Amino acid sequence: MKLVKFTTDDHPVFINPAYVVSVKKGMKDTAIQTTAINYTVKESVDVVLRLLGAEEARDITPALALPKNIDL
Repeated sequence: MKLVKFTTDDHPVFINPAYVVSVKKGMKDTAIQTTAINYTVKESVDVVLRLLGAEEARDITPALALPKNIDL
């Protein structure tokens, strides 16, 4: 089992990368959602992804579908 150490406001947290569901960038911190709980860590998104073993970051946010022509 591989555990990765991250820094939070209170104490360090050890997270198993196999249980990470998503990583989201916040205003100042990074949110890591696991199958059990959400963590807010101090590291940047790039550092978190590299430590978790991701080869590349993928944004899977759906694009906002706006109409091309607006007739008034």
